[in-house]
Amino acid sequence: MSLELCHMALRQTLDLVALTDETLQGLTRRKFTSDELYGEVLGKLLGGNGVRGPSGILIASESADTACCNGRVFHLRHERLVERSDVICIETGSSYASSLVLLEGGAEVVAINWKEVCSSVEEFQAFFHPKVLAAMAEPILNFVSCRISGKPAGVIEAFNYPGHATEYDADVLRSAAVVMGSLLAVSNGMRETEQAFNYTIEALARACEAAEEDTGRHIVRVNRYSGALAANMGFNIEFIQDISISAQMHDVGKIRIPSEILLKKGLLTAKEMQLMRQHPAFGSEIIGDSPRLRLAHEIALAHHENWDGTGYPKRLRGERIPLGGRIVKVADVYDALRSKRSYKGAMTHQEAVAVFRDGDERINPAAHFDPAVLAAFFRIEHMFDMIYDSSVPKIGLNHTKKSKTKTLGRGDTEKI
Repeated sequence: MSLELCHMALRQTLDLVALTDETLQGLTRRKFTSDELYGEVLGKLLGGNGVRGPSGILIASESADTACCNGRVFHLRHERLVERSDVICIETGSSYASSLVLLEGGAEVVAINWKEVCSSVEEFQAFFHPKVLAAMAEPILNFVSCRISGKPAGVIEAFNYPGHATEYDADVLRSAAVVMGSLLAVSNGMRETEQAFNYTIEALARACEAAEEDTGRHIVRVNRYSGALAANMGFNIEFIQDISISAQMHDVGKIRIPSEILLKKGLLTAKEMQLMRQHPAFGSEIIGDSPRLRLAHEIALAHHENWDGTGYPKRLRGERIPLGGRIVKVADVYDALRSKRSYKGAMTHQEAVAVFRDGDERINPAAHFDPAVLAAFFRIEHMFDMIYDSSVPKIGLNHTKKSKTKTLGRGDTEKI
């Protein structure tokens, strides 16, 4: 029996190692919450599908004042679904299983069976918090308790192993505690780094918008439009999150365009228009070739390309246009139509939607937009209106005043 238990413990430990490797490889794209990570780790530990494991697990973390631990009890239902209890507050020292590893001088991990410390199963139940017993919904016969290091510290307690709790079960639970503590620490560090990264690119995007009206709000809206389109089109959460932060970099190349051209009220000269049309290339150069900024690079370079190949700067056609560029093009054009600029007035939502449906002298929807992205726009166009209205000051801005496209005065789409 001991050899069989050893093999089971080894298999579970290898599963945890594989999860660790998979998680570390994906941490640059995924930041675990504690509940997400707990769920994945517990799926490797709880009994079911031939795996030796406990029938329930409590995971608790110390509160800020360390006066108690807040945790939940998890179960495996139908050998697949991990379920959890309501939050349980366990005061320090009030639970035997927690105190063994959390109190000063306590062991790192312990395995206890009722016969080793009590004369009856009923007596053994007094060692556990009443809400833990209620969540287990069965008498606790044995447990393994292990301290989780890190900030905040915590404890993982596994209840009711088949037969009795063993040293092998303790070793597996210790491995799980190390995995959770380590991966959460790395993930939290990655989250802080990501927040700093996002702040940096937001600052750069805002600097590029500083010369134009509506500073800052335009880039926020384009992010939100783009994320909404990507979500409606069924893309995964990583792509949705990425485009929702990368879209704001679409016009970063304008930092190289003189403000007298950006703010010019009349028609651009041929030379000025030629320079303006260089801003996508300028943007891609500024962003560079960092893998983390790949989507932002593609968006900056491709958001003025047209589906029929008549756009710029590379005259790409169809699916040769990077997907991010195709999505942001729709978002950027909508916001440009809705926004007041030095050279044009603002359209209502209904007028902008009409342009996307019927076109005008500058925009041919069927020729300029990816049909799939355009279809997604029409499915959620009401969301675009809500996003725009939620970010535009209502005082002193008549953004609903009709303004025909012929009043734009550019004769081209370089500012859209």
